[in-house]
Amino acid sequence: MAIKKLKTIQFKGKPYVEVKERLRHFRENYEGFSLESEIVKITDTVIVIKATIKDASGRIIASAHAMEEKGNGYINETSMVENCETSAYGRALGNLGIGIDGAVATYDEL
Repeated sequence: MAIKKLKTIQFKGKPYVEVKERLRHFRENYEGFSLESEIVKITDTVIVIKATIKDASGRIIASAHAMEEKGNGYINETSMVENCETSAYGRALGNLGIGIDGAVATYDEL
């Protein structure tokens, strides 16, 4: 598999590869792999999602969790679930080594 430099933006002075770029790279280069999400906890005000990446044989090769609170930021006012799933995906893809140079962090964490 050819290593292609992913599109990076500057956010608060740090390079960051957006989750959409990580997902695109994953879908283009990891044929047969899956990216799955599971709600671990959900209440009226908080959600925790686990994202899991499996290889073509179903073996887990990376996973990550994310947590979001309703009303914590503009997006979480109406889209807490979707935002949390995107964060969990980004972290799992980072744990797989896609789109990171150092630490695994989401856009919101930066």
